[in-house]
Amino acid sequence: MKRLYYLLSLSVVMLAAPACRTAKTTAPASSAAGAPNTDANPRITGSINAPQSYYDNARRTVEPFFVAGVSEDATYGVTQKNPVCVGGKTDSGARNQQRYLNALRGPQGEEISYRRRGSCCAFETPNGIIGGMGMLDVYELTWAGAAKPLLLYLNFYDEGPLRAPAGLTVVKP
Repeated sequence: MKRLYYLLSLSVVMLAAPACRTAKTTAPASSAAGAPNTDANPRITGSINAPQSYYDNARRTVEPFFVAGVSEDATYGVTQKNPVCVGGKTDSGARNQQRYLNALRGPQGEEISYRRRGSCCAFETPNGIIGGMGMLDVYELTWAGAAKPLLLYLNFYDEGPLRAPAGLTVVKP
């Protein structure tokens, strides 16, 4: 049933689009309840079954990507239309997401804790798995002193330059 729902959401729900080179832009839609689908309130689908210990273990054991500085674009990674493109698809997409997240630090270099909230925001991409479609993964990031969690949008279908979102820092190589 969950797979059927996921397939239907990929083919029917065109909520937003990423700004990766290979993805095609579509317009945002409203959620089923009528509330607008926004970057602060994305319509997230899929289950979140992994315990926090899974993400904590990944933070300790997965080698971080090299991230070339901080983006000057205030929308980078924190909006549905401008996600971070980590690449990898089904082969290494989840690991690429972890490698990217492990390279990030808070504004003062604080260690970040992250958790996947689910998927949202169907978009067209030539790298899509089913019918040229993909979904963004939404991660919630926290760190010591953060006023509220930061939602980060990741695309593992397409590759792009890796930068930290504005306001965050990166691990020193």
